[in-house]
Amino acid sequence: MTDAPIFHIEDPDYSVRELHHPEDTASLQRLFEQCADYVMIVEGQEVSSSAAQETFEDMPPGRSLDDKFIYGLLDRNGNIIGLLEGMQHYPDEMTWWIGLFMLSPEIRGHGLGRRVIDGFSDYVHKNHGTSIMLGVVEENQAAYEFWQRLGFELVRKTEPRPFGKKIQSVYVMRRVLS
Repeated sequence: MTDAPIFHIEDPDYSVRELHHPEDTASLQRLFEQCADYVMIVEGQEVSSSAAQETFEDMPPGRSLDDKFIYGLLDRNGNIIGLLEGMQHYPDEMTWWIGLFMLSPEIRGHGLGRRVIDGFSDYVHKNHGTSIMLGVVEENQAAYEFWQRLGFELVRKTEPRPFGKKIQSVYVMRRVLS
């Protein structure tokens, strides 16, 4: 698949494109397996063999696939090394919701996550979005601090709810775009 990039990242070694089912499912499943540490923090269990498939199908109640985005971060060889998934116009018309942002372990901690989210923020703003929201499970303190460094602020903390084998509260965060 040779889709045009969705948005620009300030790094010539990486690009972002829309992912498609079924042609990207196997590659996306490999990314989930590489990111087993994340799944363990959130769900307390091994990566499901259907994790990639579920990513293409899951959405909030009352929403359609038309509002869902699934973007892959690709290296120079076209390998999927990151995932940015969520909904546009959710929970309101001017907000975009990040449901999942994952980077393969070997590229974490080098500023690439910031570059992806900054590029995505510019893209959302150009598409008339005024804010981006997301949720971070309480146990994922590193992610919470990452999002804070990127200008996301705590909106509220939810009541505990089930995630796989765990029950966790979620920190709902927002970044206002200017």
